[in-house]
Amino acid sequence: MDLTIKDPQDGQEMHFKVEPEMYGDEQGLRVIFPEKDSFVMVYRGEDKWEVVDEQFVNPDLVEIIGKALHPRAHYVSNSNPS
Repeated sequence: MDLTIKDPQDGQEMHFKVEPEMYGDEQGLRVIFPEKDSFVMVYRGEDKWEVVDEQFVNPDLVEIIGKALHPRAHYVSNSNPS
């Protein structure tokens, strides 16, 4: 999926590609910059995302990306009959 956010430092639009990726036994998301650098984020609950590969990523950027991903990061099943 494509994701557009505002840079927390200068307010400029930033464009990323986001692809699902397994990190160990957890489902993560690889965030890919236009220059092809990337990092993996895993949802830790309560609106908290953690960068799990060995890159340092600005925590403000992680928070903004997490907020943009949040509506897409959850799947609610309607298969439970009432």
